[in-house]
Amino acid sequence: MGETGLDYFHEKKKSHFQEELFYQHISVSKDLQKPLIIHSRNSSQDILKILKSENSGLCPGIFHSFNENYEVAKKILDLGFYISISGMITFKNSISLRSVLKKIPLNRLLLETDSPYLTPVPHRGKKNKPSYINYIAKHVSNLKKIDIEKLSHIIKQNFFRLFKLKKNLIILN
Repeated sequence: MGETGLDYFHEKKKSHFQEELFYQHISVSKDLQKPLIIHSRNSSQDILKILKSENSGLCPGIFHSFNENYEVAKKILDLGFYISISGMITFKNSISLRSVLKKIPLNRLLLETDSPYLTPVPHRGKKNKPSYINYIAKHVSNLKKIDIEKLSHIIKQNFFRLFKLKKNLIILN
């Protein structure tokens, strides 16, 4: 489906147009039975309200590059969505996000790079690459106090479940 959602960071004036398109994406997602990949920037309350009104349980998905508080995370999880963590988790000022991550159940967690943005430490300030996912995974495994191999297995299982893929699909590392 691609990424959808609401972004009020630069201006909220066009929010009505964004909301219209978001409703359309939700409808298509339900029709095709494909997950939504939700972009939320300064708009989580509106997104949650829309998802709830649209019975979003029929079109689960991901809140990508999550950077909200636990109250928002809980509502996302209650709607059946997954939460995806990006390189922001490695930033020294992401104290609140690290606290929230510790409360997210492993079976609802995904990891991402959000390339070319949000490059994880130790490469912060440079262009992000998909290969930097290992820095994010190591950081998350330390925070969640779980072996990185076990974390990788769980994340793969979550991915397969969300996208309804066969488990014998080969994923290249």
